[in-house]
Amino acid sequence: MPGARQESHRTSPIQQAKLNSLGNLDASYKELDDVFKRTKQAFQAFRSKSFFLPEPEFIKSFTESVKQVEGKLQEMGSILSAFVSQHPVSTSVDEATPDTAAASHIPGTDGKVLKNSGAISSITPPASEAGNDDDCSSTDNGWVRSSGNGTVQVDIRKRGNSGLPCPPQPQKRSRRNLIDDYLKKDVSEKTKSAKEEEEDEEFEVESIVGMKKTQGQAWYLVKWKGYESKENTWEPPSNLTGCEELLFEFYKDRLKERENTDTDDMNNQALPIDHENKDILYRAFHVHTTPTEEEMNTGVGHLVSAKPPPLKTGKEVEELIEKALVTRKKNKYHEVLRVIMNDRVMKEASEQRKVQLAMLRTWERHINSICSDSARLVVENNADLAFPPSDFQYINMSLAGEGVTIPTDPVVGCECTDCSSSKSCCPDQMNTHVAYNKYGRLRVSLGTPVYECNSRCTCGPTCFNRVVQKGRSVGLCIFRTENGRGWGVKAMENIKKDSLVTEYVGEIITSEEAERRGKIYDAQGCTYLFDLDYNRGDQNPYTIDAAKCGNVSHFINHSCDPNLMVFNVWVNCLDPDLPRLALFATRDIKKGEELTFDYNSGLKREDMTGETVDIILTPEKGEQQMSSEMILKTPKGNRGLQYGKTECRCGAANCRKYFF
Repeated sequence: MPGARQESHRTSPIQQAKLNSLGNLDASYKELDDVFKRTKQAFQAFRSKSFFLPEPEFIKSFTESVKQVEGKLQEMGSILSAFVSQHPVSTSVDEATPDTAAASHIPGTDGKVLKNSGAISSITPPASEAGNDDDCSSTDNGWVRSSGNGTVQVDIRKRGNSGLPCPPQPQKRSRRNLIDDYLKKDVSEKTKSAKEEEEDEEFEVESIVGMKKTQGQAWYLVKWKGYESKENTWEPPSNLTGCEELLFEFYKDRLKERENTDTDDMNNQALPIDHENKDILYRAFHVHTTPTEEEMNTGVGHLVSAKPPPLKTGKEVEELIEKALVTRKKNKYHEVLRVIMNDRVMKEASEQRKVQLAMLRTWERHINSICSDSARLVVENNADLAFPPSDFQYINMSLAGEGVTIPTDPVVGCECTDCSSSKSCCPDQMNTHVAYNKYGRLRVSLGTPVYECNSRCTCGPTCFNRVVQKGRSVGLCIFRTENGRGWGVKAMENIKKDSLVTEYVGEIITSEEAERRGKIYDAQGCTYLFDLDYNRGDQNPYTIDAAKCGNVSHFINHSCDPNLMVFNVWVNCLDPDLPRLALFATRDIKKGEELTFDYNSGLKREDMTGETVDIILTPEKGEQQMSSEMILKTPKGNRGLQYGKTECRCGAANCRKYFF
C-alpha cells in the first residue's frame, strides 16, 4: 500500500535523535581542532618571546605533548570522518518528515492530535546528561513530558481542571561546553598572536659593538636590526643564545683593534675574559695569531738549531692568553703575544716538519733508485717547510721530444790500444784537442768541443777519454736555499778544479717548441731552456728543456761568479746539432759549497752592462783559437726572456743584479 511504503521511509524520533547527536559531535570536534591550532600558535609565540630567557626543559616536554595530542586529534578526525560519511546527519524530525505532527497519535487521546508535538520528538540526551533536560509541554487538555528514559508521559485533564497549571518542573541545568571559553577568546588570541609575531621580528641582533665587565659579570653592547645606534642596549651573555658567530666576529675585530692601536693605552680596546663564551674567544684568538709562512719557516730554523726552545703546556698557554687579553699596555701586550706566537710556531712547525722529513726521505730514496750515477744523492731542507717537487721526473739521459731523433750509433771510432799516446784517437779524427788528462780532468779552455771515445772504438771502458759517459762520481746534495732562491745543489765532498760534476739533461725539443714554451716560462719568471747552439749559433734547431724532467742539474742555481762551466760533449751521437752538455768545476770546490753556473755565460759583457769586452778564449798549448761563434752563447737560453726582467740574488761581489 502506498501509505505503508511511505511509513517505512520515515525516520523514527529515536533515530533522528542519534543523528542530531552525531552532528553535534562532528561540530564539537571541529571546534576542538581549531582550539588546538590556536594553542599551538600560542606555544610558538612563547618560544619566540623566550629567546633571550630560554626554558629548554619546559619547551622540550611541551613540544613532545603537542606532537602526541596532534597525532591523537588526527586519529580522532579520521575515525569521525569515516563514521559520518556512513550516517548522513539531519537537522530535525520535523524537517525530515513534515507530516509527523499530523500523523502522530498518543494512546489515550481518543485520536486527538497533540499540539506542540515537536517537543515530544526532541533528542534523547546522552547518559551523562540524563535527567537534566526534562521538558514540559502544554496541550489543550493536559501536559506531555518527555522523560529522561525516552518514553512519553501524557496526562489528559478534565475540562473542569483545564486551568490547572503545568506540574512543577525541575530546574533545567544548561549543558557544559568546554570549548565556549576558547571561542570567547578567539578574536583576542589572534590579535595577540599577530602582535607577538611583530615583536619577534623586531628583536633581531645585527651586531655586537662593545663589551665591558662589571662586578665579574660580562655585558655586551648589542646593535638591534632595524634600530638606530642610540637604541643599543647592554645585554648579558645569557641573552645572546644563538649569537655565537656574531660574538666570534666581535672578538676578531676587537683583537685587530688592539693590534693596530696607535697609543700605548689600550683601555678602549679592553677584552675581558667572559667565561661563558671563553671557547669562542679562544677560537678568535687562534685565528688572529695564525702564523705567516715566513714565521713558520723561521720556526724550522729554531727546530734544527742545537738547542730549540722548550714548548709550553696547554695550561701555560691559556694563562698567557688571558694575560695578553686583560693587559691595557700595548708594549706589554705585544711582549706576551710574541711569546704565545713563538710557542705556537714551534708546535705547528714541529708537526709539519715530521710530515716534511718523511716526504723528503721518500723522495730521496726514489731518485736514488732511478739514478745510474755511482755517487749517491742526498736531499735536505733546513730552511723552510717546502715539500719536494711533485711534478718533476728524474731521468739519467736526455729524452727525444716530438719531432726529434737522437742517433745512438756512431759512424766512426778509434782503433787505439792506448788512447793517451795515440795521434789518431777520436778528438784527432774530429780535428780538435784531447780534452782530458790522465786523471779525467779538463785540459782545454771553455768553448773547446769535446769528443770522447764511443761504442765503435776498440779501447776499453777504462780509457781516460771516457769521462762524461761514465756519469757523476761526486756526491751531491739537493738542498733548500735560505735566501728565497728555492732548491739548490751543494757538494758533499771536495771537488778538484776541471773535474766533471754532472751532465745537464732534459727533454730535447725543436726550436719552434722552445719558442712556444719560452713565452710560458717568461710569464713565470724562470726557465729551464738550454739552447744547443754550439754548431749554428742563433740558428740552432734544438733546445734542452729540463722543466719537467731532468737530473740533479735541474736544481743548480745561477751565479754571476759561478764555480761550474758548461762544455759541449759528443759520444755516441755525433750530430753537430745534438751535443751533450757537461758541467765541470772552474776551481776547487769545498765540501758544503753551493754549485752554480752562469745562465748567461755566453753573453758578451756589452749585452749586460753596455760595455764592449769580448770573452777571450785560451786553448791549451796556444792551439788555434775558437771563434766567438763556437762559444756556448746561451746556457739556459733566452727564448721568451729578456735581460733586465729577472732579478739576480746570487750575492756575488760582481753580481749583475739581473740575469734575464
